[in-house]
Amino acid sequence: MAAKYAALAALEAMPSGPAQDAALRAAAERWPGCLRESQLAGPARCQIRHEQASAGQDAAERPRARWREAGAAPVVLWADLHPLLSDLLAWRRATAGKGGPAGLLAFVKGTPAADRWPADPALLIRVGGPQARVRMAYAWLAAQANLGLSALNLELFGREGPWDARAGDPPPVP
Repeated sequence: MAAKYAALAALEAMPSGPAQDAALRAAAERWPGCLRESQLAGPARCQIRHEQASAGQDAAERPRARWREAGAAPVVLWADLHPLLSDLLAWRRATAGKGGPAGLLAFVKGTPAADRWPADPALLIRVGGPQARVRMAYAWLAAQANLGLSALNLELFGREGPWDARAGDPPPVP
């Protein structure tokens, strides 16, 4: 995660042009969602997250709850969200998004990505809705982190926004 925040800072400093375009594509491929994070959270928050990630990289491994207690929840939440988004993008590229949530789970079954997702399509649909889309990955992460979507997005982006609640969102999972 420290490398991601260093890359985002470097992107901010690059002049517009082909080199920046290539760097943007590389960052988006490596850390899906990072450009949105940089845009909405902003450089100051990303700098704080870089410091937190760097400190965590040099420290002993600790549970995610300790990161949250230390005010560094966004670092670990993004560490979990990037792979979920990457799985979703890989599935879309390979299948054109066919099969919905069950198709996604079948796609990741038997791979290391399977550990990030529920085995039961009904659970994923209950948590994330019937469409396999980016919002489903956010909803699954929110459920794993015991957060509502609004609270998750506040942690990830450092502000509230219109993406927090939409008509048709599945109800929170008890």
